Amino acid sequence: MFNKCCELLAKEKIKIAFFESASAGYLAYRFSLSSYSGDILIGSLVSYDLRVKENTLHISEELIEKYTAESMQVTVEMINKGKELLHADLYVACTGLLKKGGSETTEKPVGTFFYSIYYKNNFYNFRRVLRGPAFLKLRKLIYYVTQDIKLIILEDKRR
Repeated sequence: MFNKCCELLAKEKIKIAFFESASAGYLAYRFSLSSYSGDILIGSLVSYDLRVKENTLHISEELIEKYTAESMQVTVEMINKGKELLHADLYVACTGLLKKGGSETTEKPVGTFFYSIYYKNNFYNFRRVLRGPAFLKLRKLIYYVTQDIKLIILEDKRR
């Protein structure tokens, strides 16, 4: 799925940028390994620490306090604020709970990831609960993110 996604981005001349929290740059790292990376990857901003979200992305403390740093609302706001810093055709933002120590609850257990894909003025928001050790959660995350990117682009082409 990953290679097909990168190939599709290159074929369609779509540039991608990432705003990552829980994945700590893993998504952009994986894209950098693609033979298409020079054609598709703009860059990434990692906001693993809350201060980066507040001081670099200028996400309001009130939004974070209301919804937590690991939420869909903050994930979407990472794109809204981040696209002023990085200019691309498609954006991906990701927050979540890779391991214990965040805002986990019974409704939002460890392994919950929120990611948003922004393409052609539309947000596509996803919530996934992934199980297993941290490295396996990240491998599953890249699978789902690239699958969803591909589906979004192909659906857009059909319109």
